[in-house]
Amino acid sequence: MSDCRGRAFNRFALAALACVFLISALSAQTAAPAQSGTMVNPTSQQIDPTSASERISAANQATAATPAPLVGVWSNQSRFVEFSTDGKMRIVLKPYYGYVYEDMGWLRASAREEPADGAVTPSPHSYRVSLRYAGEKTDELVPLAVVGDGMYFRFFERIAPSDAVVSPESQTVGESSATGEIASPSGSSSTASVLTQPAAVPAAADIAGFWLASGNADALRLYRENEAEEFYSYYFEGSSYYRVRYWLTDARFRGVTARFDGPTGPLEIPKFLRIGESLYTCVTSTGTVLRNYEKGSFRITDGKISFKPDAVVYPGTVALYRAPIPCVISADKSVLAFGEPYLKKSSIADLDAEITKHNGLRRPPRKPIFGYMDLDFQWDEIARIRNNGKDPE
Repeated sequence: MSDCRGRAFNRFALAALACVFLISALSAQTAAPAQSGTMVNPTSQQIDPTSASERISAANQATAATPAPLVGVWSNQSRFVEFSTDGKMRIVLKPYYGYVYEDMGWLRASAREEPADGAVTPSPHSYRVSLRYAGEKTDELVPLAVVGDGMYFRFFERIAPSDAVVSPESQTVGESSATGEIASPSGSSSTASVLTQPAAVPAAADIAGFWLASGNADALRLYRENEAEEFYSYYFEGSSYYRVRYWLTDARFRGVTARFDGPTGPLEIPKFLRIGESLYTCVTSTGTVLRNYEKGSFRITDGKISFKPDAVVYPGTVALYRAPIPCVISADKSVLAFGEPYLKKSSIADLDAEITKHNGLRRPPRKPIFGYMDLDFQWDEIARIRNNGKDPE
C-alpha cells in the first residue's frame, strides 16, 4: 500500500514540475521584445516614485498662471519676493544690512482666489498660494491679501450672518445688501477696475458686520512655517466691537454655529474655521454658546483704529490697546487689514538686472570710530615717566 502511494506522489510531482516548465517557456515567449536581436536592460527603466495624484497636482501647478495682481516684484527691508506669470516665486534676501542681494532660487507656486468659510462671494483681493519647498512632498498653503500696493498675511474677510444669508446672484457691483455686505464684481472688467483702486481708510459704517480671520501665516519664507496657534475675529456695530478668539484644535469639523449676545440681540458665527489643513474653533468640546469674548468701543481717526475694551479678557493682547493701529479696507469693502503690510509693490521691473547692479557697487570705506585729532604730545614728560619719574640724563 505504501509503495502505491509513493508512486502516485512521484507521478504527481513530475506532472507539476512539467507544468511549471511549460508556463515558464510561454511567459518567456510573450515577454520577448518586438525587435529581434535587442534586449531590455532592467536597470535602464526608471520608475517614477511619485503617486498619480502628486503627478497630476504637479502638472496643474506647472501650467497654472499666476493672478495678475500678484505678478511682479514685492519688497520690504529684508527681502524681495517676485511672482512670475508661469506659476513660480522666488525670494531674494538682503543680508549684511542690505549690502548684498542673494537670490535663493525659484519655487513652484500656484495661486488662486478663494474666500474664507462663510464669505458671501470670492474677493478679488484674497488669494491662497500653494508653495512646494525643496525636499517636501506636499504643498504649503499660505493665505494672503492684496490691498492697494500692500500684501498682508493677517487679514479679515467679511461674512454674512447666519440668519441673513445673501445670494450672490441677487447682488450687483457697487450695491450693498441689507446686512451691509458689499457685492463682489461680476465681470472681468469690473474686477480689474476694483484691483487698480488704492486702499481706503475705513469709516465705522464700512466695517459694520462680522470679519472672519483668514490668514494664519506671518510671511513668505524659504521653509515650511508652523501655522498660527490662535487668532481673533471681529464683529463691529456702531461704535462697539466684539473680539472672538479662535485656536488650533484636533476636533472633527462640523458645520455648526456658535451663539453670543450682541448689542441688539443674539448673533451666530461659525464655530469651526478651516484654513488649509488647519482647523480652528472658538468653543470648547461640543458647546455652541460663546461665553469668553471681549467687547468694548472703537474709534477710527487719521487712518488708525483704537480699541477700548470694557474689560481685558485676553491678557496676552494688552499691547494692542496701547497705541492706535493703522487699518485699511479694500475698494470693494471685502477685505480688512490692521497694521503695516508685510510687503509693498516695488517699481523694479527687472530684478535680475537690479541684483547685478546692486552687487557690483563698491561700498565706501567704513567711517573710523574716532575722528582725526591734532594732538600735542609732551615727549619730555613721556620720557620722564618711562624713566621711573627721573629726568633722563
